[in-house]
Amino acid sequence: MSIFDAINFAFRSIISTPLRSGLTALGVIVGVASVIVLVSLGQGIKKQVEDEITALGTNLLFITASSEDSTTGVQGGRNSGLSLTLSDVEKLISSNISGVRNIAPQIDFPAQLIAGNYNVEATVFGTTPEYIDIISTETLSGEFITQKDVDTKALRMVLGSEIAKTLYPDQEPIGKIVRLSLFNRFDFRFLVTGVMKPKGGQDDDDFSVFIPVSTMQNRIGFLRNPTGDVNVFRIIVRSEDDVEKELVSNKISENLKLIHNVDKPDFEITSMDQLLEASNQVTGALTLFLGSIAGISLLVGAIGVGNIMLVSVTERTREIGTLRSIGATKFDIRLQFVTEALTICLLGGILGIIIGIIICLNLSDISFGDAENLSAVVTPTSVIVAFVVSFFVGLISGAYPAYRASELDPIEALRSE
Repeated sequence: MSIFDAINFAFRSIISTPLRSGLTALGVIVGVASVIVLVSLGQGIKKQVEDEITALGTNLLFITASSEDSTTGVQGGRNSGLSLTLSDVEKLISSNISGVRNIAPQIDFPAQLIAGNYNVEATVFGTTPEYIDIISTETLSGEFITQKDVDTKALRMVLGSEIAKTLYPDQEPIGKIVRLSLFNRFDFRFLVTGVMKPKGGQDDDDFSVFIPVSTMQNRIGFLRNPTGDVNVFRIIVRSEDDVEKELVSNKISENLKLIHNVDKPDFEITSMDQLLEASNQVTGALTLFLGSIAGISLLVGAIGVGNIMLVSVTERTREIGTLRSIGATKFDIRLQFVTEALTICLLGGILGIIIGIIICLNLSDISFGDAENLSAVVTPTSVIVAFVVSFFVGLISGAYPAYRASELDPIEALRSE
């Protein structure tokens, strides 16, 4: 029996029992479609994270205060370190470190913003004029924070594009007053001086507001540094495009240790490359996890195919005996049943791939409230893997039934009813 004869027999057998063949293939279809959809979702999440990180620029360095107590070695929480101040930024800028384009401090905290009948929860960023260059953006209207605002600790605010739409849906926000409520204890009235240009998507800047870094600490006693300086949560550094970021990081580290007069850094420097690598590890693990879940459904489909093939062997015992009596070898019988299982699984795999791709293409239209729409990225690798897996599912699920069929005694098979 040639392979073409085996394929012909397989299709004739499938067509003769369309309902059973369809239900058998359904497990493979669902399994393969699940693999395509879930793996593509993992890839989509990975791409979204990468896009959000790289949108800021790959040449950013983030300096944060070390949260480890040098005397006890105990690790504190986020922003628990107090080793960074506004004067550190000024001294780093005056050091004229080669390869550094700009430096800006940053603090952030949640607050409620109220304007007339509208209110919204937003992240408030305290920073300096250099920040707008570091994140490569600009204002849509008005002006950003000025050095005079920082020096005078002015109650002036720049709104993110989405915050501006929420608080002032029908009017121009420039020159209006926004009330900022902090910790349900402090209320401040800020003059709106600018609106940021929208970045789109779920970018944090669109849903944030910006004030001078020195403003809040000047007005709330427990935020003040005992030395009178301004504490900052982090310092953002933008390096030149054509320099080695690790070299710039080392230079900044040496300068900051001299400024702090310490031998061991009481701060941490993280590059965008490190953040991207960490995010890729997390999203890679998520993709693997989602693929494993889909693999379980594919395994169930494989068991179903194997079970039906065993039933088919029992039902076709007399047919097998007839084939053996007219000269079919054990190999011919095995080839026939394995080819039948492969055909069912490959047809199911192809349909599963098509259905999976269709689902992925329509996922971007599905919205979950205020959350960003799901995004699925179908890669050739996931399609090839799904097809290859369906092939091996057919091969493995048909192997044992084929062996059982080939080992039937021809005489006993002919006697069966």
